[in-house]
Amino acid sequence: MYSDEVMDRYQNPVKNSKMEDYDIKIDEASTTCGDKIILYIKTDGERIKDMTWQGEGCILSIVSTDLFCENSVGKEINGIKEQDDLSFIESFPVKISPGRINCVMLPLRAFRRGTRQPGRE
Repeated sequence: MYSDEVMDRYQNPVKNSKMEDYDIKIDEASTTCGDKIILYIKTDGERIKDMTWQGEGCILSIVSTDLFCENSVGKEINGIKEQDDLSFIESFPVKISPGRINCVMLPLRAFRRGTRQPGRE
């Protein structure tokens, strides 16, 4: 059902660990399916220096979160938040059915919510 790339990432996530020296911690849960993640983010103020995660959920949310963390390193926070939802979904390694979009979008939605700054959004 899933590609070898997705299965390998699910079984061997790259960024699944608790970061001790983080600047931002974001807890997020999906109300539709029960997926839960915690993002740990280290920044230099404008860019992501490192991002890791912990959590549990379906294969799509786990793989999406791991890829999101890995792909965010070195990018500007505002650039990540402004990423188009459709391009985010289309960048996932397999086609996503409409009923599973929330699973894939979980890390981006968490990031957007958790990196808001009062008075700027």
